[in-house]
Amino acid sequence: MTQNAPSEVNSKLVEYFNEILSVENAAIDRLQSRIEESPIQEARARLQQHLEETRGQQGRLQEIVAKYGGTPTDSKAHLSAPKPPATELMKKTIKDTVKSVTGDTDNPLPEEMELIRTKEDAILENAEIIGYKMVMQIAERAGAQDTISVLEQNMKEEQSMADWIMANTPQMLDQLWPKIQASVMSR
Repeated sequence: MTQNAPSEVNSKLVEYFNEILSVENAAIDRLQSRIEESPIQEARARLQQHLEETRGQQGRLQEIVAKYGGTPTDSKAHLSAPKPPATELMKKTIKDTVKSVTGDTDNPLPEEMELIRTKEDAILENAEIIGYKMVMQIAERAGAQDTISVLEQNMKEEQSMADWIMANTPQMLDQLWPKIQASVMSR
């Protein structure tokens, strides 16, 4: 091993820590938008709680990056969610979006958008869990044992949010479906 090996390993670790930090940076923006747009009070409250957790995750990651000699990133990852083929709902959403831009007030139902966003939320939370598990394995192999408990805490908060989404989706659907169904029936 060369003299520079420990600093090179730290530099590589900083890259991985900053990568997950960029996800948390982007998640803050998404959570703020979700809180504003969700028509379900319970969801807004849980999203607000997760926003505070995410800010804590962000701060803990910033501390780790600095401890390992790096500069915490302020970049924001692109939070991608799978894009299904153009279903009738997606076609309607696109058509209604065009109508709203052109001045027509017939917009997609907030309830329909909430279902789409909730599915995206679940996908993104699970992607974050996988990201944390991978970073924890990398940190362990690189001998950065002091980071594991912090990364694990962040991962557990993500898992808690993913579990909440899955547990509450049936009740959310109970609240959303009547308006969606009424809209379909009135056509």
